[in-house]
Amino acid sequence: MDNLGFSIVPDPMSHKLNDITLYYHSNEEIGNREIARKFVGRQNVVSDLYVQFLNKYKPKGTSRISVQLEDEEDAVIGYFGSILMVKAKFEKNDYLKKNEYEQNKLILDTVHRIAILCADVYNWERKVFEDAYLKVLQCNFEYRIEYTRKYSKDKKHLGAISIEKTEEFAAIYVNFYNNYSDPIGKVMILKTFQNEMFYGGIIRKYKWFNNREFGLYTTNEELTIRASLDSSTPQIIIEPKLSRKDQIEGFLRSITY
Repeated sequence: MDNLGFSIVPDPMSHKLNDITLYYHSNEEIGNREIARKFVGRQNVVSDLYVQFLNKYKPKGTSRISVQLEDEEDAVIGYFGSILMVKAKFEKNDYLKKNEYEQNKLILDTVHRIAILCADVYNWERKVFEDAYLKVLQCNFEYRIEYTRKYSKDKKHLGAISIEKTEEFAAIYVNFYNNYSDPIGKVMILKTFQNEMFYGGIIRKYKWFNNREFGLYTTNEELTIRASLDSSTPQIIIEPKLSRKDQIEGFLRSITY
């Protein structure tokens, strides 16, 4: 460990790699405030999609790769806890000249190049990252992830939660299917923020509440956010049990964009 607190050796514990972030020391280094905002939003979508396609891969001792963009060559700095700090060369003038697809591609190439560099340094499985790279290209940088479909109790319909991300926000949907898996409806039930820290706690709990309604719920079902086969408007139900109503309402506000 050096005098700044960095270590070249990862913690022996196993962590799921859940984030790869490209950033400048100051966002304005890439341009004015609007350009910086778009860059941050765009890299969030592309890198989140790449990480999603890693399928919960657990490189030794690494939960996050933090990538500071520079004019200098790529270099691994070391670990700060479970965060691997890296520097990456990024041609910002070239980036600004490109169209949207080309900008996404440059971001993806940078994320992937750094991931492969780290894989080579720390003996991770390269194929996991190579597969993720190809999947991002195959989906044309569109972040649309659907979770496991579940049958209604009467077995007549299937319901699933999906999430779609833009440069500004994430939208959570309920997708309805008939029992032949043909799509029959889609309802947005929550507009939330890009980062999983906002929606991660609620998106893992979803079910059919009856044969017509499907959606998200919190512990003890104090908060449920439902979509119905009979309506295009979601329903939010608050039923305090262990928490106060104002606490539940505060939680809902904190995850709503």
